[in-house]
Amino acid sequence: MLRSRVVPVVAVIAALVAGDGMRAQMPPVAGMKGEVGLGLLLRQLKTTAVLMQAVAHPDDENNAMLAATGWGQGVRTVVVSATRGDGGQNEIGPELFDALAAVRTEELLSVHQFDSAEQYFTRAVDFGYSFSVEETYEKWGRQEILGDYVRLIRMIRPDTVIAMRPDGSGGGQHHQASAVISREAFLAAGDPSRFPEQIREGLRPWQPKKFYYTGRFGFAGEPPPPSGTKLTAVDTAGYDPLLGESYAEIGSRARSYHKTQGMAQLLSLPGPSSAGYMLVESAIPGLKEKGDASLFDGIDTSVPGLARYVPGEAPGALTAGLAVIAAATAMAEESAASGGPSAAVVPLVGGLQAVRALRAQLASAAFKIPDDARYEIDARLDRKERQFVDAILAAGGIRLEALADDGLVVAGQPVKLTVIAANRGASAITVKQIGFRGFDGEAGLCKSGAVAAAGVYRCEAALEVSKQARLTGQHWRRLPDAARYRFEPDAPFGAPFRPTPFRVQFDLEIGGAAVPVERDVQYRYEGNIFSGEKRMELHVVPRLSVSVTPDVAILPAGRGAAAGRPAGRELRVTVINGGQGPVEGDVTLDVPAGWTVAPPSAKVSLARQDEAAPVRFTVTPPRAVKPGSYRIGAVAAAGADRFTDGYQVVEYPHTRRRHLVNAAEATLKIIDVAIAPRLNVGYVMGVGDQVPPAIGQLGARVTLIDADGLAFGNLSAYDAIVTGVRAYERRPDLRANNHRLIDYAQKGGTVIVQYNKFEFNEAQYGPFPAKVSSSRVTDERAPVQVLVPDHAVMRWPNRIGDAVWQGWVQERGLYFLGEKDAKYVDIVQLEDPFPFNKGPKRGALVEARVGKGRWLYLGLGLWRQLPAGTEGAYQLLANLLSAGRAPRVAAPPRK
Repeated sequence: MLRSRVVPVVAVIAALVAGDGMRAQMPPVAGMKGEVGLGLLLRQLKTTAVLMQAVAHPDDENNAMLAATGWGQGVRTVVVSATRGDGGQNEIGPELFDALAAVRTEELLSVHQFDSAEQYFTRAVDFGYSFSVEETYEKWGRQEILGDYVRLIRMIRPDTVIAMRPDGSGGGQHHQASAVISREAFLAAGDPSRFPEQIREGLRPWQPKKFYYTGRFGFAGEPPPPSGTKLTAVDTAGYDPLLGESYAEIGSRARSYHKTQGMAQLLSLPGPSSAGYMLVESAIPGLKEKGDASLFDGIDTSVPGLARYVPGEAPGALTAGLAVIAAATAMAEESAASGGPSAAVVPLVGGLQAVRALRAQLASAAFKIPDDARYEIDARLDRKERQFVDAILAAGGIRLEALADDGLVVAGQPVKLTVIAANRGASAITVKQIGFRGFDGEAGLCKSGAVAAAGVYRCEAALEVSKQARLTGQHWRRLPDAARYRFEPDAPFGAPFRPTPFRVQFDLEIGGAAVPVERDVQYRYEGNIFSGEKRMELHVVPRLSVSVTPDVAILPAGRGAAAGRPAGRELRVTVINGGQGPVEGDVTLDVPAGWTVAPPSAKVSLARQDEAAPVRFTVTPPRAVKPGSYRIGAVAAAGADRFTDGYQVVEYPHTRRRHLVNAAEATLKIIDVAIAPRLNVGYVMGVGDQVPPAIGQLGARVTLIDADGLAFGNLSAYDAIVTGVRAYERRPDLRANNHRLIDYAQKGGTVIVQYNKFEFNEAQYGPFPAKVSSSRVTDERAPVQVLVPDHAVMRWPNRIGDAVWQGWVQERGLYFLGEKDAKYVDIVQLEDPFPFNKGPKRGALVEARVGKGRWLYLGLGLWRQLPAGTEGAYQLLANLLSAGRAPRVAAPPRK
């Protein structure tokens, strides 16, 4: 059971949210009730317009434009992101790669609660910043991602598509690649000969009417629009009296939820604000030549305009039926304006019945229109039917809840559901029937009944989670040979997460009309004091969840091990009881032949749900083992059942809880690496930082230095002090006590500063003048030239040769030290092969001798390589930490 408790999060998040106390009280626009919520729905009922914005990553979308179009005009807005942003940095926690993908996907869902958009993804993986469109196509698979965009256009059927800019050197070439592919998809989606397998699967061709490029996004290196280009403007400074804010203000509030990317938390103030777009493709004759006034100029997006799908003159019954629907919406708007929301119920019920009547006519053989026209009209009327239902609920003040008494469940587990229908309107409603999805034993548990004005219907139902329920986790998996995901085929294509199978259907009768409504079953619990109540879907977990740490374990071999034999490595297996009753089991490890495990097995006894049992094993390879990677699997057996999966929880105060299901296994890497003996390393934590465990795996002792330690501690006790990724940005105590690190170096210590962004330039934190630059090298295979071959970091205790630079992932490094005093010595030089990043780059590994010691800046991305198990990164890290113990040689020449 997921009990009511404070969600454990890193301290930096607690501080971040603590400063956000007032905004936490501001509900998302999507959650607005009463007059505001009804008003937004009435705007949606008046239009059939669909806008799709195609971007490369989370945060590329224009939130203010989406709010102006979606909330302001009632347009259905959809964002299609090529990637989930999993190649970026994480400014609020340790998640990287797939876990970061889950966080950023959830952040997007939080963002869209404010800016109105739906969210979809292609299968592309964010493999990090790229300076090359060609590299992007090669890694993604151009045809595969083009097919994804075509599929999503055919699914969403937008009238207008907006993409990023295809030109310029700024912002990373994923943006340009996504723009080019989006335009090609716009042209291909209406051609049934392109990607015909999609047509065979049941999709239909679709040709959007207009395609735009973003006029200006704001990246450095982005050229201005071509001379004479007329931009189609969207006014985002406009004030919405229904919402009480401008769209720019709403957009900035939405954008602030991209917290893993360090997005600005200050909200937009009143002032001019607009977005401009270049029309580059149009299926409307003559529009490109004369230009357009709005994103939907030339497209009849009214409800009566649906008759345009019929070639020639539309049947009178169709035009009359559409007119009735539009009139019902207008009447509801007038009634709400004069008599309040409840006065709109009757015309809205009339509109719902008119939609249903027209859909029934469309489905009959007597309705003589082409099949394609029938399909297009009915698809849009289906959406209108759902919007009328939502509007009726809003106008009637009806609140529906489906709440479970447990959030973490196992297949077959009993669970109690509380079903609530609250009627805050002026007229009685009737609950005709309650149906359950995803459960066993559901028949006839909740009775029908009338709910008077101000009344509440309540039913408690004892059910069982379906015995066939699957574990709750991600529906995407990385392919081993491409920067692309494999989507599980039974999940909706491109969906952020697999929809929950646990749902409750309310069959209501309102104003004489049947109103069916589905709600996800939720579990509510207390977040921290600032996030308040939180909710989650029911998450199915294993009866015994099994996980292994570390997931990448390092064993020094050869020169790095006693007598040439690797010592044993401790692995920890954690078993969590997901069931409601006590359970006993045996835990074992599956190791390669010839390896030994001590103890051979371990018993666990778990008395209650959520109880965890950690077990320690020591794994020892045979004497003759060769360097390489070896799989270690963990198994928990309870009776005849074997459990080999665990789950990672990803949750922050601003996101919902998500699980990533992973096999209970670790990769044990035997590496030829040596480190100076008995090293004592002090570490100042940064953000997204998994370096301290890697230091410990090398055999050094690691101490995390807190604020008191920086201010008053005996720093001379450390052989080296390492500052974490972007620590100068996030640690005011480090900035305040930086002089103590310089003094420590002068007295003989080794200071290693991992990369920082431009906040590092706000003061002088290095021993001599220096500034961080935007320089980076993104090709993980880029050649590395060692400028000082005899430098201690290059020769002891590990000789740094070409092999050290092989097998890196994603990139070489970023935010290199740029402009700097001549006292700094560059140890390496790197060069990308890409035209947009020409020339050799220095500043990736720099040393300054300070008194008796040294100060090193590390722009090389060891922070990313170490969790991935990159062997050369461990060898280089060992040398950096050991630098103060290296045999004395002459100081390296300055270059």
